[in-house]
Amino acid sequence: MTRYQPTPQEQAQRKKEALAERVEKLSRVRVVEAIRKKLPEVLSRPDLEMVVLDYFRRLGHDNHRRLSKLYAWQEKKSKASWGAEAVDYEKIAASAVQGMSAANLHHFLVVCALVSDLYCPGYNPRQPLERNSNLRLTAARYGVDTSRIANAVRMDLLKVPNKTRNVTHERKRPTTTTTRQAKRSSGKRS
Repeated sequence: MTRYQPTPQEQAQRKKEALAERVEKLSRVRVVEAIRKKLPEVLSRPDLEMVVLDYFRRLGHDNHRRLSKLYAWQEKKSKASWGAEAVDYEKIAASAVQGMSAANLHHFLVVCALVSDLYCPGYNPRQPLERNSNLRLTAARYGVDTSRIANAVRMDLLKVPNKTRNVTHERKRPTTTTTRQAKRSSGKRS
């Protein structure tokens, strides 16, 4: 069995690449440290937008869609780099964020932290929120009665199917000749 032995030139090249990588990593760390020392107590508008958009990018596609629906953003499809049509949620969010006030940016940041808790697992859709979830803790902090909201939603959803169910059943009943004859004969008797 033979082992591959790098040539002296290959070893020198690898050392050179490793040194370049270490220089790049350490330089980036020192740049971040220098910026951290110069940050003001209150973030400037560009810094706040950067934080909000970076956090938005990290949320993932499903949460992008949830936020887009929450904020009623138009989901226009455009040509993607690979040729297909897709919704560019990052572009939509970037234009929306630029139009927000500082207070709305703060609110959007909080909503971004809460949107992950909107997911209901398919294997157990009736699973309640965990006690330590951001959504439950924030609702408690702001005095939002989650059980009252859940009951209201339940009542709203129970009302709608009954109305549509009655309308659809009435429309689905076919009027056959025997049904018409029965109506006529019952009308003659009275």
